[in-house]
Amino acid sequence: MAVKQKNKKTIKKEVVRLYNRSFDLEKLNYKKRSIPLKPKSALVGLGVATTLYIIGFMLSYSAMQNNMLPLEAFAKLVWIMMIPTTILGVFAWQIAKNRMEYPVRQDVREYMNKLEEGKGLLWKFEPLLDIVPVEDFKAKKVLAKSREGKIDKLDIEDYTETVEKLNQLLVDTEARRFSTVIAEGVLDNFGKLVD
Repeated sequence: MAVKQKNKKTIKKEVVRLYNRSFDLEKLNYKKRSIPLKPKSALVGLGVATTLYIIGFMLSYSAMQNNMLPLEAFAKLVWIMMIPTTILGVFAWQIAKNRMEYPVRQDVREYMNKLEEGKGLLWKFEPLLDIVPVEDFKAKKVLAKSREGKIDKLDIEDYTETVEKLNQLLVDTEARRFSTVIAEGVLDNFGKLVD
């Protein structure tokens, strides 16, 4: 029994080493790499909304001072102007966010294409999903696209989440729950079947 337990630990370590050699998790961590960009894009949106509101306020205040706009209309206009300036600010925030994240997305996409060129890579770790009793349809879809070589049709977020999920399965699974059938399935996909 102790020999079988040691063999399970050895085979799991081999799969973990193979996984770590296959993927650069820092380069594929899209969420972490885009975190510093979120406050900058939010500031752009806030700046646009504030600038538009100040311009509208100053114009309506000037009209009120010159008796072109009654005080009640000025008060209503000040409140009403908040809605379109907020909408335009959110629109500017989304545009700025997408523009700032574009280089990160391109870098991740290039790395994905490099990993998946030829016969694909991610699908080879498909047996790891057998550890979890719940079906993960998004991960299955990503693995199927990897097997077919159609990785360009996938969202970057789906691919990076699947890589992270598989990594978590390897890290969190205890050796006794990590069956040799799963490990041998992974190693067989790589053509390194263990005797």
